[in-house]
Amino acid sequence: MKKIAITTGDPAGIGPEIASKTIRFLPTKKDICYVVYGKLNPAIDGNDVIKIDTIESANNCEHIYWIEVDNYDVIQGEASENSGKAAYEILEKVAKDLNDKKLDAVVTCPISKKAIHFTHPEFIGHTEFFAQSSSNPDVIMSFWGQHFNLALLTTHMPVQNVPSFLTREVLEKKFKLIYSEAKRLLGAPKVAMLAINPHAGEDGAFGNEDIIIRELLDDLAKEDILIDGPFPADTFFSRKATDYDLIISAFHDQGLIPFKMLTADEGVNVTLGLPYIRTSVDHGTAFDIAGKDIASETSLESAIKFAESLLNPQQGTEFINYSIFAKHYDKYMQQVNYPRWTKLILDRYSETYKHEPEKILELACGTANIASLLTEQGFQVDASDLAPEMLKIAAKKKYVPNLYYANMLDEIKTGKYELILLLFDSLNYLSSIEEVSTLLTNTHKALQKNGMFIFDITTIKNSIDNFDGFVNLEDSIDQYIIHQSDLDKESNIQTTELTFFTKKGFNFSRADEIHKQTIFSIKKLKEVIKASKLKLVGIYSSDSSTNLLKRRSSVLENDYSRLFMVLTN
Repeated sequence: MKKIAITTGDPAGIGPEIASKTIRFLPTKKDICYVVYGKLNPAIDGNDVIKIDTIESANNCEHIYWIEVDNYDVIQGEASENSGKAAYEILEKVAKDLNDKKLDAVVTCPISKKAIHFTHPEFIGHTEFFAQSSSNPDVIMSFWGQHFNLALLTTHMPVQNVPSFLTREVLEKKFKLIYSEAKRLLGAPKVAMLAINPHAGEDGAFGNEDIIIRELLDDLAKEDILIDGPFPADTFFSRKATDYDLIISAFHDQGLIPFKMLTADEGVNVTLGLPYIRTSVDHGTAFDIAGKDIASETSLESAIKFAESLLNPQQGTEFINYSIFAKHYDKYMQQVNYPRWTKLILDRYSETYKHEPEKILELACGTANIASLLTEQGFQVDASDLAPEMLKIAAKKKYVPNLYYANMLDEIKTGKYELILLLFDSLNYLSSIEEVSTLLTNTHKALQKNGMFIFDITTIKNSIDNFDGFVNLEDSIDQYIIHQSDLDKESNIQTTELTFFTKKGFNFSRADEIHKQTIFSIKKLKEVIKASKLKLVGIYSSDSSTNLLKRRSSVLENDYSRLFMVLTN
């Protein structure tokens, strides 16, 4: 089991907020345990957060653990001596556990150097702190993002000190460290060095620093340390940046200005050369918005994912549908009459059992439009989904059910619910009839004696009529979305490709999602239901209360686009 620490940074800044948001629906792993050090405001739903005193108590990856470090005299949005003391205490605690090898990685939220300077005036920054506390002075600050990766030869150093600091001896040591770390992370990296002076010094016309760098890089090439450059920085990013895996900048702002302009809040700060993994958000404390519940946790999520990938390089990043499409989902579904769907569901239950259900679960709830309506009507509702981004949107609804992260095939607590729902053709995301069988087994166990399971499916008619060969383009000032769908008639797999072009700064970034849905035959669904411990008592279309249970399967598939199946325990 690996352990990743998450530090919440200055308690007066946005660190506690973004950490609380992140861990609420953070997908837990079987082999990674997350431990938060600092201040938190954990939600009442989502992941279980267990407060502990020492790292040894973090022993179950199903939970998020929390070692509280706080100062209750801190005022949100104000850097102070108290906030600095708390931030420094967090770093001391996590550094001890890291150096004692009780942690494998640390992901840091932002601190205020000004606040820490009240009690520790020698403090420079996270990078320097971890370098000193681990007795590894030769570390590299690097940044990893969608468009390019960056390593810095200096950290938080005044520009006027850079040339005298970067002696040939220092440069050689740093180039070797950067190249060895890049080789470890990237395999066979193409690395470029930016010049210190304008136009790379024009062969000494204004500065000899780049001549020294060029001569050193030529010598290092004889040792198979291959770094191109130095390149004039003013033209490099427009002409050559995409040719390289890692770019080296001599000083802080030279590389970070283009990096942050292009990467926005999705970049990750990585300290190279430490005996453990350290990643961080690429933004500051943002005191001006602290406590307003508007801070974005995107960079922290990226930093955690990157730390995970470094711990398990062989394990690819899990792709989750609706991670990008989530923020567009409610707009795409605005034509759905949610109150009508809710009434249809409740009518089916009350017709059968002559009373309303008390405890309801919606699997694959998405943005919880149905679950929130049921919550508004006074029902006790749990709702789960595999996409954290969908759950985050659900959490902002006016009436919020009890939300948690889960796959629709995960086991559910035994005998807990009277009604379980799986709607908006979520069942079609299962890839086989065997997975449907697993779902039925789990729902049977989770239902009370007088329980009901209702799910809907999209049929072959719907797929052929509305999705096969479908292409749509939506555009606005800041975004283009291309939606394409096709049906493979041999496998009955419907594939939907969504391509997003989103404006960030002066450029557009591209992201893609591919959704695959299985168009199950009604005959096979009836067979797998019959083989389960659930009983199929009704089949309904979306626009009628007539029970279609006795209709032939072929008629149901060819005459109806969407069908609701009602099963009892």
